[in-house]
Amino acid sequence: MKQTVLHQKHLQLKAKITEFRGWQVPFQYTDVQEEYQAVRTAAGLFDVGCLGRLEISGPGAPALIQKVFTRNTAKIAEGTAHYGFLCNESGFTLDDAVLFRLPDSSTGIRYLLSTSAGNSDKVLRWLQLHATSDVQITDNTLVSSQLALQGPHSFHILEKLAGSHLKKFKPRSVRELTIADKPVMVSRSGYTGEHGYEFFMPANQAESFWDAVLEAGREEGIKPCGFGSRDLLRLEMGYLMYGYDIDETRTPLETGLLSLVDFKKDFIGKDALLKLKTEGVKQALAGFLLLEKGIPRSGGSIFSENREIGVVTSGNQSPRYRNGFGLGYVVSRYAQPGQEIEIEVRDREIAAKIVEIPFYKKK
Repeated sequence: MKQTVLHQKHLQLKAKITEFRGWQVPFQYTDVQEEYQAVRTAAGLFDVGCLGRLEISGPGAPALIQKVFTRNTAKIAEGTAHYGFLCNESGFTLDDAVLFRLPDSSTGIRYLLSTSAGNSDKVLRWLQLHATSDVQITDNTLVSSQLALQGPHSFHILEKLAGSHLKKFKPRSVRELTIADKPVMVSRSGYTGEHGYEFFMPANQAESFWDAVLEAGREEGIKPCGFGSRDLLRLEMGYLMYGYDIDETRTPLETGLLSLVDFKKDFIGKDALLKLKTEGVKQALAGFLLLEKGIPRSGGSIFSENREIGVVTSGNQSPRYRNGFGLGYVVSRYAQPGQEIEIEVRDREIAAKIVEIPFYKKK
């Protein structure tokens, strides 16, 4: 399995290590609930180096990105980040990814595509298949690092690192900052629903940067956080996880994220998705909340009146509701909030109901 450049740091902190899509990652350092609460009330620092980082540049880069991405990338301004999908010709999802429009260079427009964990090789091959000779594609996944600082105190911590002159970022904006005399690309983005930032840097800067962030956030209550709390935080927001809530058997339309598909421009998979849009999707992604004790797990069946109507894709125990909750695909007519259903948990059928996503809304 692959390891991020911060793997030794995690071992020093006695993190519990787990496998995630071909990578060894920290599951937790102390307690999942403690780390979850740190992000919701103060700040948490995540090593997300397992995400893919593909840089695309050259004269043909804009045309390639426009061809493979479901968003209209002609409208993406320099210094911004945008979430969208890459589909195959049949409209099925190769990946959900974040596209960063980097500052232009002497060779023209540059992009950074942050892929889901375990998907960088697949997406790299897909880009190479459709690229023209005037496009350069570089896989920086193993020679760079990506960290996420998330939580309501994250700006104060970033201020300590970059200086009190720092102005607040707009959501999805991207800047290059000097931190500890080193250039770091910083994006106002994340996967938790809280105010936060993602940092991109060469691998040899990662350890000192990790230490600097934890030290700057010590008085703010920061905690290093693992993938256990990250999964709980993203699930509360209804954010998709590739390999669970979406994969090559699902299309963007089933997720309900139609706003991320621009049918006014051409892209790979458009014709198939237009046909599906006209016919209507047979299943839709929905959020559910258990009405009895239990923790739903991926792969569990969803029932209504003793009929199987879908499958759980993600499930966990909600700190907010003190009960099980999750996401799953159900027959479209059952996807309305308030619909009563049953969820298979340990060979039992537990009463549940469809609820609106996100589960968590900041006050």
